[in-house]
Formats: sequence, structure tokens, C-alpha cells
Amino acid sequence: MTPRQHRKYAKAEKEHQKQIAQKRAEKWHVPLKHDSFLTLGQALDSMAPFKLSQGDIPLVIKLVENPKYDIGLFAGNVDLHTHDCIHILLGRGILLKDEAFVIGYTMGSTKKMFRWRKNLFMFCAKHLYPEGYKFSEEERLVFNIALEAGKRCLVDLSEFDFKKYEGYSLKGLRLRFGIDKDFLKCCYEFEKGCFLNSPESQRLV
Repeated sequence: MTPRQHRKYAKAEKEHQKQIAQKRAEKWHVPLKHDSFLTLGQALDSMAPFKLSQGDIPLVIKLVENPKYDIGLFAGNVDLHTHDCIHILLGRGILLKDEAFVIGYTMGSTKKMFRWRKNLFMFCAKHLYPEGYKFSEEERLVFNIALEAGKRCLVDLSEFDFKKYEGYSLKGLRLRFGIDKDFLKCCYEFEKGCFLNSPESQRLV
């Protein structure tokens, strides 16, 4: 194999592995029913084949959602690790409606998401976020449902240090935080009925 052929093969192999990781990511989620035997750490490990690094996140999203860039405009800013943990606790994958629900629930849990903050965030998500991250009216509805659901949470999830609790079961953590699994199921049933062609909505319950 010539050096040129080797580079071409390596490039093709890298693209192939990227496609495999993307397919795994699209299918991944930890169902709510898997909460009694699975720990947070084990669930996080299942994300390893496709886990994003902070450098993979577009800058505009960091400016809105990452606490490193927080200037007080939004509520519920979290780092990537915390964000992943909340995905798991809510039983959501990482497709777009999953993201809308996780962000909305996290912001709702702060009890600080006033109308002006919600409107500002929705403007950013609809008009400033890049393709693949941009919210449509469907994601807007999911976000608003999650925002109200998050207000029922007993703690501000954005301020919780999940690294200390990776050995805890998902069931135990949900009880600790007041994340009502039955109420989540009701939210997900409604979402499932609204978006019949959405894979992330249809697999929830």
C-alpha cells in the first residue's frame, strides 16, 4: 500500500467509525424502567462510544448553556457531564426532542426561568443555533412541557455535583431529587401521541 493509498484508507476508516458512532448515538437511551439495577456510572459508561467532548459543542450553544460563559441571562447552565447525567435520569436519548426536554427540565428545576428568560432562550434556539441543534415548533412544545415538569423537581439540578453519586442507582437518585417517574411517563405519553413520526418520542414508553 502506497502512502497515498494508506491516507485514503485511513480517512475512509475514520469516516466509517464516525458513522457507526452516530448510529449508536441515535439509538441510545436508558429507559425509565431500568432504574432499579443500573447505577448512574454504568449508564454513563454506555455513552462512551459516542460521548462528545466540550470542544465538539458549537460556540453559540456554549454561550447559552455552559456555566463557564454564564453572565446571568439564563438559568440552568450546566457542564457536559451534568447534562449527560440529567439525560439519563430523565430517560432521554440524545436526539433533538430529547435535548429540548432535558434543557427545559433542567431550567425548570432552578425555579428561576422567568418569562423573559424563556423567550430569550427560545429566540436563540430557533434563530441562532446551528442546524442539527435548532428548535422547531415541535421542540418548542417539548421544551415547554419539560420546563413545567422540572418545576416539580425538589432540587436545582444545575447545582448538583453528580460525580459524587455515580455509584447510586437511578431509582435512588430519582427519589432523592423528587423526579416523579409516573409524571414523566404522562409527559412522554402526551409527546408520543403528538409526534408519531419522531423516533425519540415513540421509544419513550
